[in-house]
Amino acid sequence: MKKPGLLPFFFLIALLSNTVFSADDIHYQDIKSLQNIIPQQSTYYTISSNVEITGEYYTFTIKPEDSADMQVTGIPSLIKTIHELSVIEWYKNTPQGNQVWKGAKDSVKNIGKGAKAIVMHPGDSFAALGRSVARTGRAIGGFFKGLVKKEPKSSTGEDLDKGAGNFMTADIARQAAYDLHLDVYSNNPLVIALLNEISKQQWAGSIGVSAASYFATPGLSTAGSIATGALTPGAAIDVTEKMIRDNSPSELNRELLKVVKDEMGYEPKSRIYETYKDFLDNPNYTPRQKAYFTLYLTILKDLKNFEQAVQVLQRCNSVENGAILFHQLQLLTALEKKAENIKFAAFTTAKNRIYAITTSGDLIAMLPFDYATNDKFMRNELAEIPQTGKSRSVWLLGDATPSFTALAKDSGFSAVYDGILRFAAFKFGEIKQ
Repeated sequence: MKKPGLLPFFFLIALLSNTVFSADDIHYQDIKSLQNIIPQQSTYYTISSNVEITGEYYTFTIKPEDSADMQVTGIPSLIKTIHELSVIEWYKNTPQGNQVWKGAKDSVKNIGKGAKAIVMHPGDSFAALGRSVARTGRAIGGFFKGLVKKEPKSSTGEDLDKGAGNFMTADIARQAAYDLHLDVYSNNPLVIALLNEISKQQWAGSIGVSAASYFATPGLSTAGSIATGALTPGAAIDVTEKMIRDNSPSELNRELLKVVKDEMGYEPKSRIYETYKDFLDNPNYTPRQKAYFTLYLTILKDLKNFEQAVQVLQRCNSVENGAILFHQLQLLTALEKKAENIKFAAFTTAKNRIYAITTSGDLIAMLPFDYATNDKFMRNELAEIPQTGKSRSVWLLGDATPSFTALAKDSGFSAVYDGILRFAAFKFGEIKQ
């Protein structure tokens, strides 16, 4: 397989910079995969020097400018949360935002009390605090919260379709999220509180202009330089954002099925169309994830074994696996679109994962984990990857220890690339201090 010109150089750096961390002494500044990407401190937040290792993820403690400390597990969650905090703090300093926050601050002032921190994570450990986070979400839910209830169905027990707003104000909340470059289905209580307050005040006539009137992307260096809710440049695509803005979750599913028919070319009642419909009904994904999955799969629709990839999405049985699959497809799409000399010919799949085969016949295993070492979890991950292709390589979002690199080599993998956010294909723009 031909690699992008700089990859051998990056691979050498990755191998030389591998460090064995323990959960007791890891520091933020030691995390190679985040250097020059997320600064430890800015006007709007400070990230604690002490970072814990939670399985295959880092757990970060973020200190917002004037809110309780927040614990965030996973590099994707860190990136998204820093973006959200930057937007919120910036918006609070606008005339409208100041007015809105006066109403929202009572909803968020007790966040963090009764539990050491709020844990936001793309997986099932989000439920680790029992229902304390869920109770907080209900407490800050906003206007008419509780009048319409929907049974949660996801593996965490949460209703991922819920989002901000309610049956009367959800459309306003989605518009505000679009205006402010936020995710209306975020699990960040500060985001939900802000969007609920905007929708409440606008519904009541207290504010009469959209958030967009005060938001200028070029003027907001921190939030404007990061891809909204995404890891790669261009991942926040306006046409997809507008679909999320303009449609309730059920309506969004219908719009996405139109894409399956009109852009992917699969007719209703065909087997793959019905499989895709079942995938969209899976409660372990947020509506936003479903919309971006559809974008990525539209780009990759000509790959062989396409139906097998959709089947993996369809049968996903947990929120954690859903998030892993989301980032696998997101990063593979970025690599296909932006990396020179790497093009995909086919998908290859395992029970809970999706990989890609290049036109040269090489397998790329995109593993969106923060921390890979020679433990049971990563041994199982490597064992699940099909033994096919001329060669097999592992691509890690975060850091690989020397023991993992040795494990991969012993398992028949030709290369391990870690800290891939430093690669040109995955750059989304550094966050400025």
